[in-house]
Amino acid sequence: MNSDIWAVTFGSDADFYVTTASGTASTPFTLANTQPEYHGVAYKVTVTPAADETGKNFVIVGVGVDGNELTETLAGDSSAFTSTNYFVSVTSITPDANTAGNVTIGYALSAGVYLPLTRIKGLYYVASGTAGSIVVTKASSSQTILNLATPASATATQDIMIPANGLRTADTVGDYSTVAITNVTSVTMMCA
Repeated sequence: MNSDIWAVTFGSDADFYVTTASGTASTPFTLANTQPEYHGVAYKVTVTPAADETGKNFVIVGVGVDGNELTETLAGDSSAFTSTNYFVSVTSITPDANTAGNVTIGYALSAGVYLPLTRIKGLYYVASGTAGSIVVTKASSSQTILNLATPASATATQDIMIPANGLRTADTVGDYSTVAITNVTSVTMMCA
C-alpha cells in the first residue's frame, strides 16, 4: 500500500557532507553523504573552517529546489559561512585553492529549511530551556502561515494535529515555504 503522508524531522549536522578534512586546490572533497532529507526538503550548505579561509572559494554543485543542477560559488571566511541557495542534494564541493586548515561541511537548522509544495497536517516539537518559535513563511508572498511560540522548558513537548486540509505551504508548483526554527530542540512535521 502506498501513502502520500510523509514526515520530516528538521535538524542540523555540521559534518554531514564532509567530516573534518583539508582541501586541495581544484580537487573535490570526498562526500560522506549527499542528501539530508527526501520529498524535496532542502537545506543551505554551511562550511565551518578551523583556520581562516578568506580569499578562497568553495564551488558547490548539486540539485536545487527546482530539480535542476545548481552551482554556487561560496566565498571563504574565518568563521562559518553558508550558501545562499537551498540544496536538495549535493554532488560535489571543490575548493579553488588549498585550504589553510581542516573544514567540516554540513547544514545548519539556523540557516533555514526549504519545504516544497505540500500540506502540513501535524507537527511535534520538543522545546528547549529558552522560549522559541517555529515559523513557516510562503516564499512568493512572504505570508506567514504558521507562527508557533514554544515555551522555555527543556522538557515541554507538544503534538499538534492540523484539521481538514492542513496548511498549504505554497500556492503553485515551484513555489515553496521556508521554515525558521529558533530555540527548539526538535521538530517533526507530518505532510501530505
